[in-house]
Amino acid sequence: MSDVLRAPREEDARAIAGLLSKDSPEPIDAEAVLLSWTSPGVQLQHDARADEHSYARVESLGQKRVWISLGGHPSVELFDWVEARAREKGSRLLSGAWASNATLIRELERRDFRLVRTSNRMTIELHEPRPDPVWPQGVEVRIFEPGDERVFYELHQETFRDSWEPIEESYDEWAHWHLQPRAFVPDLWFLGVAGAEPVGFAICHSHPVDAELGWVRILGVRREWRRRGLGRGLLLHAFAEFRRRGMKRAALGVDAESLTGANRLYEQAGMYVAARFAIYEKVVA
Repeated sequence: MSDVLRAPREEDARAIAGLLSKDSPEPIDAEAVLLSWTSPGVQLQHDARADEHSYARVESLGQKRVWISLGGHPSVELFDWVEARAREKGSRLLSGAWASNATLIRELERRDFRLVRTSNRMTIELHEPRPDPVWPQGVEVRIFEPGDERVFYELHQETFRDSWEPIEESYDEWAHWHLQPRAFVPDLWFLGVAGAEPVGFAICHSHPVDAELGWVRILGVRREWRRRGLGRGLLLHAFAEFRRRGMKRAALGVDAESLTGANRLYEQAGMYVAARFAIYEKVVA
């Protein structure tokens, strides 16, 4: 890429992956960038810009919310462009940076973005076996079976309504991210059922760049089944499967002030905070 600000092209994906990986606890690759560019509703020519040292993209989250993704060390020109484009799409501008990226955080604050939330990257070493899961009475856990796609989708949408700033995804959007080959590992998709009723789930896979890292992408439990040990059981079950496959560590992302107490659950299971992502917001007229 040159130092001229322009819409990114497919051949830029590897360089942009490098920009987005700076300060991140886990790197991403070009395939992950291309996946984000082909998500339903994305208009790359209108919603993204890049130059040699930085990258920015805006994405509507619904309810006048707009997410600003930033990579590298954005120039004043790029910041001006992305904020102006975000204002065209909504009035609540959200962005963020890993806590170690002091330069980017200072620039967000200089532009009157305020800190509203923190997301924790949590991890655990898998050298030693963890306790066996104990399931609530009447609950059995099985792996994904053909035809379960909608079951996992609906459980995800339902259980995450209790999260901070929930995002309603269409099935097509959800499928784009979760049914693509690197995320869709049926033997690592776990479904808790009570009789014929789905009550909880975990979607897991190995990290696309680090094969020794097991990734707990999503874990959710229906309201009436919470605080019975199902979430802990699904987590420990995932750890055991990761370890059986030779993975050395497991990780996930969680709201530091989770409304359902998920962060405390993960701490009690032995996970610890490895990195923090600061989320900022600016409300505009």
